[in-house]
Amino acid sequence: MIESQRRLLGDRVRNAAFAAAIAKAIQPGRTRVADLGTGTGFLAILCERAGAKSVWACDLDPGVVKLAKRTCADNGAKKVKLVHGHSTNLAPPEAVDLIVSETLGHFAGEEHMLESLADAQRWMAPGGRTIPTRVEQFLCPVTGDAVQRGIDSFADHQGVNLGAARRIALSNGYVRTVAPADLLEGGRAAQRIDRMDFPGDTQSRRRGTAAWTLPGGAVHGLALWWEADLWEGIMLSTSPLAPETHWEQIYLPLQQPLAAKAGDRLEVELRLDTRFEAGCTAHWSGRLVRGGKAVASFAQDNRTGAML
Repeated sequence: MIESQRRLLGDRVRNAAFAAAIAKAIQPGRTRVADLGTGTGFLAILCERAGAKSVWACDLDPGVVKLAKRTCADNGAKKVKLVHGHSTNLAPPEAVDLIVSETLGHFAGEEHMLESLADAQRWMAPGGRTIPTRVEQFLCPVTGDAVQRGIDSFADHQGVNLGAARRIALSNGYVRTVAPADLLEGGRAAQRIDRMDFPGDTQSRRRGTAAWTLPGGAVHGLALWWEADLWEGIMLSTSPLAPETHWEQIYLPLQQPLAAKAGDRLEVELRLDTRFEAGCTAHWSGRLVRGGKAVASFAQDNRTGAML
């Protein structure tokens, strides 16, 4: 538990962005706040210091709630009311004007942010808003093999065929830092494949498509990242072209690299399912088209319910 909190609080880019958004969003003495997945209570304390009228905060982990209570006491945060449990089974004592939810995972929906924010709309006062206000996801072909070589360690060892293990390993997503040099056009070729607007978006099953004309060479996988509009003028990004955060990127490997010729078209579909009962699953598929004809294709499915 403390290791995950250590990594979050060690992310100065994250902390500064949320602090700035909270400062802009709260009207001193008027804004009633709910903080979903409060962790140490860090953001709840920032809300009180920004002048929130009240701060209701919850977390599913009882040990985390105990820690948050101690942290609030240590910081003289007397307006923060901490509750143990998942937000979908709870409700604050009154309607709130602002919902803060830093439940962004390495993959944006990994921690069920969308489902939690959709459910929490039942608490919102008229005109209520959320932090974040929008999350967009981007996809880019990975043309360098550095990340792939780091995870594809299933060549025959001592004469043992490990092909079955390799197929499983390469049907998952990996949290990795993908260097811009390993991305198509240095990452500038990334395309938006999804956009979630809050409050309002409730669709847990999502589908995005993208296509690129390639200069030739190999494609080893796909890199996925997100950009979150926390408030007007305040954005947090896990792009490899943005300041580094603890989230890194998600690498979706291919079982075999695609050998492209100049002018080939890569067409990709990514389907995501973050329903509570589904966990966090992803299906990535695509084809390499040359002269109007598919010359290679792939279809891979992560069924583990978690990114590695």
